[in-house]
Amino acid sequence: MLRVALLLVVAVFAALLAMQASQEPGSVQIEWGDYRVDTTALFGLLAIVLLIAVALPVLRLLMVLLDAPGRMGKAGDRARIRRGQEAIALGLIAAEAGEFDAARKHADRAANLIDEPRLANLLAARSAEVAGDTAAAERAYSSMLGHEDTELLGRKGLLAAALKRGDRISAMSHAEAALKAAKNAEWPFQTLFELKVQASDWEGAIDALEEGEKRRIIDDRAARRRRSVLLCAAAMRAERERRPEKCAELAEKAVRLSPGFAPAAALAAKYLTADGKVERAAAIIEDAWDAAPHPVLAHAYRDLKPGESREERAARLHALADRRRDHRESKIILAALALGRGDFGAAQAALDDCYREYPSARIASLYAELARAKGDDNAARTWLATAAGAPREPDWTDLDPEGNAFLYDDTDWARLVYVYGDGGQLIHPRMERTAEFGAAPRALPSSAGAPQSSAA
Repeated sequence: MLRVALLLVVAVFAALLAMQASQEPGSVQIEWGDYRVDTTALFGLLAIVLLIAVALPVLRLLMVLLDAPGRMGKAGDRARIRRGQEAIALGLIAAEAGEFDAARKHADRAANLIDEPRLANLLAARSAEVAGDTAAAERAYSSMLGHEDTELLGRKGLLAAALKRGDRISAMSHAEAALKAAKNAEWPFQTLFELKVQASDWEGAIDALEEGEKRRIIDDRAARRRRSVLLCAAAMRAERERRPEKCAELAEKAVRLSPGFAPAAALAAKYLTADGKVERAAAIIEDAWDAAPHPVLAHAYRDLKPGESREERAARLHALADRRRDHRESKIILAALALGRGDFGAAQAALDDCYREYPSARIASLYAELARAKGDDNAARTWLATAAGAPREPDWTDLDPEGNAFLYDDTDWARLVYVYGDGGQLIHPRMERTAEFGAAPRALPSSAGAPQSSAA
C-alpha cells in the first residue's frame, strides 16, 4: 500500500505541474441530489488525495483484522515446529548419550508436534538402535522406504540391522535395492560388492563391479585387477567342478584384463597347452613374466614342450630370464641353468646376487647343490642344514611339492580381490598358515663361495 500512496503523490505532482504549465486552473462540478458543488480542479484533486489517504489506513486495518486468525494459526504452527525440532535435537543428543528413555520420550513428543514423519522416523530409528532394540529400529527404517528422499537411508538402516542379526541374504537384498536407488552415494556399491565377495559369489561381485565402473566409483585399473581376480577365482571353481572348458574361458578373460596376474596366466597357459596352443600359452607367460616374474610362471614355461631336448628347454628358460635379467627370479633361473651345464662361476655369481638381496632357504639349497657339484660334501651338508632353518621365499610357497600352484580357498580369493585388486600384490596363504615368515639368518656358511662381506 505504501507503493500505491507514493504513486498517487507522484501523480498529483504531475497533474499540478501540468496545470501550471498550461496556465488553465480548470474547474470541477459535483451534483448529488439537491446538492451541487463547484470548485477548482486543484481543490478537487487535493480532496481526492485526502480521501484516498484516509481510506488506505482504514483498508489496511480491515485487512489486518480479517487476516488475524490465519496469522495466529501460522504463528502457532511455527512455534509447534520449533518445539518439534527441539524435541528431535534433544532426542538425538539423548540417544547418543545413552539416555534411552529420554530419547524415546523426545521421539514421541516430536511425532506429536510436527507433521514430518521423516524426521520422527529417523529419531525413532536412531533411539531404538542405541537402545539395542533392533526390531523397533527396523520398523522405523521400514517406514522410511515410502519416501523417495529417505528410501536410501531406510535401506542403509535395514541393511545394518540385517547384518547385526546375521541375515546376509536380506542384507544383500537391501544393498541391491540401495544401489538402484542411489544417485551419488558410494556405500551401496561398496557394501554390495563386499557382501558378494564374502559370499564367494564371484559372478555377482563382477556384476556389482560393472555397476561401480559405470558410476565411476572405482578406479579403472583397480576395477580391471579386481575383475581379473574374480574371473580367476571363478575359473578355479569351475576346475574343481570338472568344467575344463568354462575354466579355460574364464582364465583367458582374467589374463587379458591383467597380464601380470600370475595365477590367471599360469591357469590359462595350462589349458592352452593342453589344447595344443603352445605359442599362445608361451606368449601369455612371457607377458606375465615381463610384468611380474614368479616361479610358477617359470615352471609353467619349462613344461610347455614336454618332448624337447634338455638343451632346447634350457635355451627357452634362458631367454625367459633375459627378459627380466635384473629380477631375483631370473637370477635363480640362471643359477639353476648354470649348475645344470657345469658353469660353476656363473652359478656362483647369480647366487651371490640373490644372497645379498635375501638369504632364503631356496638360495641355501642352491648353494648346497653348487657345493655338491664341486665335490664338497661337507659344505653341501652345512648348506642343507642352513636351508632347513632359513626363511622361505614367499613366492615359492605358492607351489606345493606336487607342482600344483595357487591352491587358494574361497577366503584366500576374497582377500586377493582387495590385496591384488587394489594394490597389485599377491598373497601367500600357505606361508601365512604355517607361520614361515621367519627372519633372515644372521650368517650363512661361506665354504661354498658365499660372499664374506654379507656374512656378518
